[in-house]
Amino acid sequence: MTEASSTRNSETAPRHRIRAWPLVPLALFPLAALVSYDWRAIQELNTPSMQSSNWIGALGDGFAYWGYMTFGLATWLVPFICMAGALAYVRGRRGPFAAKLFWSLLMVSATSCVLQVIGGHANEVSRAAARLNIANAGGAVGYMAMTRALSPLLSDFGSAVLAVIVLAGSAIALLGASAIASSLASVFRWAVSRPGKDALGAADAEEGEQLEAARLAREEAARQRAAEKEAAKAEKLRLKEEKRAAKLAAREAKEAERLGAVPPAASQPVPPPQRQRPAPAAGGAVQQQAKEDLGPYVLPPLSLLAPLKKSEADHGDVKLMAQKLIDTLKIFGIDAELDYKVEGPVVTKYALKLAPGVRYSAVTNISDNLMGALHAKSLRIEAPIPGEECIGIEVPNRTPAGISFREIIESPAWRNFKGELPLLFGKDATGRELVADLASMPHMLVAGATGQGKSVCLNAIINGLLMTKTPEQLKLIMVDPKSVEFSAYVTLPHLIVPVIADNKKVVFSLQWAVTEMEKRLKLFARAKVKNIYDFNHRLQFTQTDMFGADEAVGSSMPKSVPYIIIIIDEVADLMASCAKDVVPYISRLTAKARAAGIHLILATQRPDAKVITGTIKANIPGRVAFKTASSVDSRTILDDTGAENLIGRGDMLFRGKDGNLTRAQGALISDDEIEAVVRFISQHAATQFDDRFAKKLDTIKEEEVDLFAEGGDDDPGAKAAAREQVKADAAASDFKKAIECIINTQRASTSHFQRQLGWGYNHAAKILDQLAAKGIVSQPSGMGARQIIMDQDQLVAILGGSDASDDDGGGEVEGDSTEAQPDMGEMNMFEEAK
Repeated sequence: MTEASSTRNSETAPRHRIRAWPLVPLALFPLAALVSYDWRAIQELNTPSMQSSNWIGALGDGFAYWGYMTFGLATWLVPFICMAGALAYVRGRRGPFAAKLFWSLLMVSATSCVLQVIGGHANEVSRAAARLNIANAGGAVGYMAMTRALSPLLSDFGSAVLAVIVLAGSAIALLGASAIASSLASVFRWAVSRPGKDALGAADAEEGEQLEAARLAREEAARQRAAEKEAAKAEKLRLKEEKRAAKLAAREAKEAERLGAVPPAASQPVPPPQRQRPAPAAGGAVQQQAKEDLGPYVLPPLSLLAPLKKSEADHGDVKLMAQKLIDTLKIFGIDAELDYKVEGPVVTKYALKLAPGVRYSAVTNISDNLMGALHAKSLRIEAPIPGEECIGIEVPNRTPAGISFREIIESPAWRNFKGELPLLFGKDATGRELVADLASMPHMLVAGATGQGKSVCLNAIINGLLMTKTPEQLKLIMVDPKSVEFSAYVTLPHLIVPVIADNKKVVFSLQWAVTEMEKRLKLFARAKVKNIYDFNHRLQFTQTDMFGADEAVGSSMPKSVPYIIIIIDEVADLMASCAKDVVPYISRLTAKARAAGIHLILATQRPDAKVITGTIKANIPGRVAFKTASSVDSRTILDDTGAENLIGRGDMLFRGKDGNLTRAQGALISDDEIEAVVRFISQHAATQFDDRFAKKLDTIKEEEVDLFAEGGDDDPGAKAAAREQVKADAAASDFKKAIECIINTQRASTSHFQRQLGWGYNHAAKILDQLAAKGIVSQPSGMGARQIIMDQDQLVAILGGSDASDDDGGGEVEGDSTEAQPDMGEMNMFEEAK
């Protein structure tokens, strides 16, 4: 009976081993799933999720995800346990499956507990967990068993010792003490023995060679399969891209045919310098105003822009011009030699190296003589060139080269730019594309005389942003007091509110921006990040409900927030009407809004110190200056001279965050191109206004353009009478204020009215003369304060009766003035009324 059973077992053993061999490659599936796992392909960890690249597919991603969430880094034991079990089954060493499973789970759980303790003290383990987007190195098991249960009772050391004991016991129960001992002995013998074929016998060497050949063959086969898989995936992606490109080209051709535009070229849409996840707007729900679904948003293609036209500059005889420079300098006793020259699109720059001991000011003092000797319309001297020991002299070309918007946006400098908010300016004096990042500036001032290219520069900046940013990534607030500069952008989906033309609404908009800034900073503080970039790129966990204390973290936060750019055209008009209300808000935004992702672009054609105040300039390092009327205006904009020597028509000086001045020629974008870009965007996304912000803005009463329009456009006499009535009412009000001040303080003088009522000197002196004419105070005697003639009851009677100055209105109310003396020759208000 025994012989028969042994014979039967010996016959069936090979059969069992043959059937068990398929388990070996299947045991490799967990290892392949972990090796090729990418957490960004998991919908719960990354929205939108990336395309899965796991070798085992969705099953492999699921195994890796739930394994890491449950056991943490200890999940890597599972592939080796599976492989050991498969090999044991092949060798016929089968045991109770339930017992093996129990000891395997206990071993993995104990390992996760050990890793949880180590992760709190070893940075390498913590970084490994962070790379896999795991909140805890030991997963949920390690966190609950160690951090929440054992560590508070036994400390980290005691709980780690207990976990190691459990790990060792489960390993012995699973693998066997003899197997572990023999494995350790084999490793020890291998470590102390001399490696190589010399220590092996002939049979062992031959067997080793066969095993090595078999291993190499398996690896080669695996590489071929992986290469075939990658080739198939690449071919699939290529076909998909070709199909998408064909569909897009057909759509563009249809659009161009409908609009009568230039047929689209083979160019592709401009990719944004840095793609971001779509971000819902913070600070109010942004809702679609249009009901129809316009489909996914598409960035404007290059085919909307006019075709490139080759334009070359006429530099003249550069060598002759350089020699003239050197000869002219010698006439004035300055020795110099040409170091190098740069032939730019608008100017040619000559870098001259002066002789030792020659001051740079000696050259700048004879700039007019140099300009006359070279027959140049203007001339700018850069003394010295930053980072060099040369002095630069920029001479305008005979014919400048035109720079188009499309030329810059197709350049590698724009395509490869890594900034968050790329600004397109044009080309610098050396011919390189000038592109800057508004997010790092973080605010900008654009100023210059009328008609020198300020509006064209703003249009190039705005359209550069529109070509690269979606409405979810960027929001705009545009202020246009003239109602003509930004009229082409009224249908943009990037706008938070309609284009603002009223100064009272501008004040409220800036107040809203300050509130939004404070709200975002509080949001970033809760998320434990420093700025908008860190907030939009933070790691987001959705499995935090497993871990108790961290359950509610991030549950009420948006995934990302958009950048906000406030563009104000003609700041001078705003400062003239409501400077006291505007300056505090602008100061707060320029000081704190960078981290919140809110940026200002201020533009004006009147670069005056009263408009561009020191408070405004303090936190605006980005400056763009076009041609100015004087060096004083240039200093107001740039804190340096040079803008007065520009040649106009887009010629600019740019100062970035590094503080260096760069001369550049602005890029030109035509009105037709702007219209085509805005129309394309409007067809792919409806206007998205912040409902609460827009409704509140609508309730603000606009400033009346003509306060005296009741008489009609055809009745100028009625308008004049209305104006006179308004002046009379203002004069009567100030007259009563002066009487009240006299009653309360028993003093009447020009300086007293200035201090108490906040009037200017001229206005206070005029009111005082009116009081003297009425017999309320004495005439001037040169002895300081006037004597009050009327008593308290008479003054109260004047205020209590009919308006004291109703019959005497008509005097003009003057604004504050800083003149040293009042105009004593003016007739007082009441005499004019008589």
